[in-house]
Amino acid sequence: MRFTALACDYDGTLASHDRVGAPTVAALERARASGLRLMLVTGRTFFELTRVCDRLDLFAAVVAENGGVLYFPSEGRICDMAVEPPPRLLAELDRRGVLYQAGRVVIGTTRDHEEDIRAALAATGVTLALIANRRSLMLLPQGVHKGSSVRHVIRMLGLSARDVLALGDAENDADLFDACGFSGCPGNAVEELKGRADWIFAGENGTAIASALGRIVDGRLLLPATARHRIRLGWAARTAEPVTIPGRDANLLVQGDPHSGKSWLTGALVERLAGEGYATCVIDPEGDYHVLAALPGVSWFSVGREVEWNEVLAAMRHDPAATVVADVSASGYAEKVALIEAGLRRIRALREERGFPHWVVLDEAHYSLHPEGVSAEAFRVHEKGFCFVTHRASWLRSAVVESIDVFILARTSRPDELAFLRGHVAPAGVAAAPALPGREFLLSVRGGEAVTFVAPPRVTSHVRHLGKYTDCPVAAHQRFSFRLPGQLPIASAATLGEFSHALDQVGDAVLEHHASRGDFSRWVLDVFDDRHLGGHLRKVERRWARGEINDLRHALAQPLGLIEEDFEARPDGG
Repeated sequence: MRFTALACDYDGTLASHDRVGAPTVAALERARASGLRLMLVTGRTFFELTRVCDRLDLFAAVVAENGGVLYFPSEGRICDMAVEPPPRLLAELDRRGVLYQAGRVVIGTTRDHEEDIRAALAATGVTLALIANRRSLMLLPQGVHKGSSVRHVIRMLGLSARDVLALGDAENDADLFDACGFSGCPGNAVEELKGRADWIFAGENGTAIASALGRIVDGRLLLPATARHRIRLGWAARTAEPVTIPGRDANLLVQGDPHSGKSWLTGALVERLAGEGYATCVIDPEGDYHVLAALPGVSWFSVGREVEWNEVLAAMRHDPAATVVADVSASGYAEKVALIEAGLRRIRALREERGFPHWVVLDEAHYSLHPEGVSAEAFRVHEKGFCFVTHRASWLRSAVVESIDVFILARTSRPDELAFLRGHVAPAGVAAAPALPGREFLLSVRGGEAVTFVAPPRVTSHVRHLGKYTDCPVAAHQRFSFRLPGQLPIASAATLGEFSHALDQVGDAVLEHHASRGDFSRWVLDVFDDRHLGGHLRKVERRWARGEINDLRHALAQPLGLIEEDFEARPDGG
């Protein structure tokens, strides 16, 4: 696991008997030198903290008084996150003989005074939350806790909460754990917190954390196998058990025939990543993912020049939980590969700086990741977090294939692709791949057995409404004329219905002439402004030009014959 920040509790986590030991300080210094941003998060009053901790300079931010106060050591700036304790409540506590310590926001006492405190709150009409911390008790305004202020600091630092590791030991650290992507505690933590931690580090207090920091800095913590850190793809076809993949630290390959449902499933995966707050960048060479922009937090960009990547990544910098779709489909093949390489280089730099995007989804990966495609230095496939989508996995360079942890197969029937997959996927999975029905897929973890699963419904359903164009004629000058070079028109079409009929009637040479010029997709885009259908036809034209399609007539007719492209409405997906 790689983190961008640590949010560390003080007492019982970093400190023992008020102080942080020298080995723990040295471990924190190494963590900071490695690029980790450090946050100190404590229930102590701010001024009490300054008395006991002489290394506040190690931290980018200090959350004191259980979330009530923020302090930024490099700036010397302090800000209160709520109002000061009401004087009438303090007077009532004094009257009842309650021993307490008042901070800028918090009132700290011990749990044996809880009955008197509740009586004092009732008598004064003051509404404060009671927060337990082992034998201590803190009073704070409602909604103020460690988690609320840590979320604020994470946003200020421009980080993703999913890249932050929380370290704590007591009940009041539960909110801290909720605010961060991962959590750990020393062996002396309270049982309630141990039950919520991703990792329990052997030892006590700062000694345990100092030892753990070496593993954290070196990236030697393995992703915890908990449901919280997994993404559900669907349900096992035989048992209805959830089928999941790791949310981090894995590379995926989605392989399937054209029109097998692989892009549909990939879109479903992106929907789930977006819903879970994973920063995701989809690189779309064929214009298949623009519908995802209908989701909250998802932005679509057309990228035709390298400089336009700036806008794509600016959206991610602004929102570390954003999903962006970079559509490079308008460019020719060579320009497209160059744009993909430029994008991967910039994404790599952003990951090094901020830790995100957590996932990079590259559709039609065989276009750009074959041995003569994108430079191997453009991205670090071993750093994980890539999803490669293709119908020709055998074309991918070996380093990409070797990095795959999870194989997801849609229907795959080409003998050469099946032969390739036999070296990586369980034999039973390869044998079942050619006959997979719609909405069923195979998942195979490298070295494991294959599981057939049923995909859940999608939020964005790829619905097209071609019906309104089928019989509605266009103006005379917008008709499509089928012809050979230098000859009179053989047929013409004023509607999509006529266009579809003409495709069945004209000769192969006519179809090949127009496909080589991109005439079919250009007509649909210019006349009907249907980017979805136009994108499908453009994909057919380009695949035919590369020799990937044998039956051009059938390939052109297939998208035209579908009034609705919702995956559930047809067995072959999309």
